[in-house]
Amino acid sequence: MNATKRLLAAMAGGAVLVGSVWGFSLLGPRWPDGTVVMHLQLGSSGGRLIDGSASWGDSAEAALALWNAEMRDLKFRVVRDSTVPVRQGDDVNNVFFAQNVYGTSFGGAIAITTLWRTGNRRTEADVVFNTRLDWNSYRGPLRNSTSGDTLFDLRRVALHEFGHVLGLDHPDEFGQNVRAVMNSSVSNLDALQDDDISGVQFLYGRGRGGVLVEVTRPSTSTFTTNRSRFVIRGRATGGRVQAILAANNRLGSRLYRARGSARWRVTVPLRSGVNRITLRVRTDSGRLQKAAVVRIRRQ
Repeated sequence: MNATKRLLAAMAGGAVLVGSVWGFSLLGPRWPDGTVVMHLQLGSSGGRLIDGSASWGDSAEAALALWNAEMRDLKFRVVRDSTVPVRQGDDVNNVFFAQNVYGTSFGGAIAITTLWRTGNRRTEADVVFNTRLDWNSYRGPLRNSTSGDTLFDLRRVALHEFGHVLGLDHPDEFGQNVRAVMNSSVSNLDALQDDDISGVQFLYGRGRGGVLVEVTRPSTSTFTTNRSRFVIRGRATGGRVQAILAANNRLGSRLYRARGSARWRVTVPLRSGVNRITLRVRTDSGRLQKAAVVRIRRQ
């Protein structure tokens, strides 16, 4: 490891949160726009898996495709059954099973993503799955293996780890209470959630079928005012902006149109104390996606 390149986190989730008005959590440096090549080296699954995947590589590649569909400025590219050496610090992104992470114990983790950086540029991310656990690939609620232990779904775990590769952290470890594949514990969720999509689009732009909403005022996730009403401003691409106000456990909502790169504004009444405002976007197909969370404290 030279003086300019360093390991950002031995386990994804251990780096610094980057603050924003969005509801997700970030790990730090991002990849330059373009392509990130993932070398799949997961070996044979010994036959077809529960969801019909022909191999571990098939299952992992499906997870990469789900992230690709949501991004504009970055795309994963796959090298199937890659034969490159498995080692760290070489700017090659290895995805493989192992009993440890380059000699370090998993410590109870299901999988670990290592993140390397040079300055503010991400340069490498290896994803290591714990071979001591029971694995398959399937949809729906978590299952048990014949031994009675959890039968881990490689695709949903890979979906989570590839989110770390992209630069997303665990929102539930930073005060967030959201439905997200990126939460720290594996769950019955087996698909990307609104919070996951908002996070990756914040980093790499809106892919096909996505919606990007930008908040321009306030410029921070928390804001203090002595006014009884506050105007939130922003820009949106496609769909309709829906502001849902949750103030001291009382809910209200109002729809606002936003077309193209339209500028939008939402005037919200404020009660004393903390007012939590969630901004949503509804696409033409009817999909509702959370875009941002702002907390305004009225003195």
